[in-house]
Amino acid sequence: MSTSLSSNPSALWARALDSLKERIKPHNFDMWLRPIACHAIEGTDITLRAPNRYIKEWFEDNYLSVVLQELHEQTGYDFQVDFQLDEPDPTATRVLPDDDPARHDPAALPPASLHLDAQMREAHVREALVHDGVRPGHIRHDGGVRHDGARRPQASVVSDGDGPADWGYELNDRYDFDNFVVGPSNQLAHAASQAVAELPAAKYNPLFIYGGVGLGKTHLISAIGHFIKKGNPQARIAYLSSERFMNEYINHLRSNRMEHFRRKFRDQCDVLLMDDIQFIAGKDRTQDEFFHTFNALYDLHRQIVVTSDKYPHEIPDLEERLRTRFQWGLIADIQQPELETRVAILKKKAESEQINLPDNVALYLAQHIKSNVRELEGSLIRLAAFASLQKSGITIELAQDTLKSFLSQRSSSLTVEAIQKEVAGYFNIKVSDLKSAKRHKAVARPRQIAMFLSRKLTGCSYPEIGTRFGGKDHSTVISACRKIEDLVAKDLSIRTTVETLERQLQL
Repeated sequence: MSTSLSSNPSALWARALDSLKERIKPHNFDMWLRPIACHAIEGTDITLRAPNRYIKEWFEDNYLSVVLQELHEQTGYDFQVDFQLDEPDPTATRVLPDDDPARHDPAALPPASLHLDAQMREAHVREALVHDGVRPGHIRHDGGVRHDGARRPQASVVSDGDGPADWGYELNDRYDFDNFVVGPSNQLAHAASQAVAELPAAKYNPLFIYGGVGLGKTHLISAIGHFIKKGNPQARIAYLSSERFMNEYINHLRSNRMEHFRRKFRDQCDVLLMDDIQFIAGKDRTQDEFFHTFNALYDLHRQIVVTSDKYPHEIPDLEERLRTRFQWGLIADIQQPELETRVAILKKKAESEQINLPDNVALYLAQHIKSNVRELEGSLIRLAAFASLQKSGITIELAQDTLKSFLSQRSSSLTVEAIQKEVAGYFNIKVSDLKSAKRHKAVARPRQIAMFLSRKLTGCSYPEIGTRFGGKDHSTVISACRKIEDLVAKDLSIRTTVETLERQLQL
């Protein structure tokens, strides 16, 4: 490590933020990144300071991963972060200067998560293996944040010891069964998770939980680990993302320590909790290693729980033998929460954060934010922060003013062209195919879905949509919308596809 980094941490931090300025909206940057200061750098440990807990948690949940990636690109080092707070009061919020746009403009408060360019996101999970070698400088150690913005399970370096204290994986303390809000959209996944936690490997092994971003998969998988650990403190629970599994595999391969890696995951592990399994798709060597790990644990009657954003057979480039094994147990989905569940989630979050949330405001937020739990909770935190800045209570009028510009921007920014591009990418076809006269199912069904989403998510009329799909008649668009609406009600696969696309488009 260069001594210049340790002696002048502020300069490195300033360079990193300057590089990120062009990728982040100015009001988001000023509100959430500018207040963060780099206090010290010791080796690969970096100490950051935040003015209060709200800004710290928002930064961690939405911006830390991209900042760590930028620091890695500038220095070649993978930093581990420690946070300090300037204000110990957990309810304290930042007082903005008079010229800060967030004081006068509710729209200056950011949406609940920062979603990176698709190419940048893919760069975070690219394969690091070339045959038996490793591309230098491409191994990325976790900074504690998942790429969808949620907190990642905190995985520290595992020592060679065999005791539970040496196991090295920490569960997320914020997620347990007690603070998980149950509703029709997640009832099956919740019940299955509880059953697995109470009797590991007895009923559902493996348990595969899938659903969109921010719907509670990580919450449930962490809750399983907490419950098992409470009943058996000696249990060795490996709780990690598939990307972390891949990076550990690569590191052990590079250091000729594969025997230790396999002993840890295949022999010593009592429970394997793996988040975001979709990230190993297309990584042949990693998939092969996970396949043999799965078999070893299954044969030893050890519990396996896996999460994904898609149904196993809808994960591109996932090996068929893994898809088959995921079906050996129970596959449980989590859908977008219903209105009543969204209200309950808001009330629970308000209680935990000591926010006085009137019922009519909770209902207003729940009616207007439907895509995922993280965005829903983020809207509450944003509203509470703005109320604090204004030195006022939370009212329906303040909620309307605070979220009006954000909601309008979110809906107006979505275009038919954006939907066509998203759908074409999802089905691995060209946008020109969607606009063509091709009738075979590989194109016709995606075209119908794209028309359906265009009608649902934009303000375009049937004739306008038809025009943008290569001059199709409005009756063709109506027929497509009715067809997909009918299939969504009857066909689980189509419903999952449509809801996945809708969530991705609304991010």
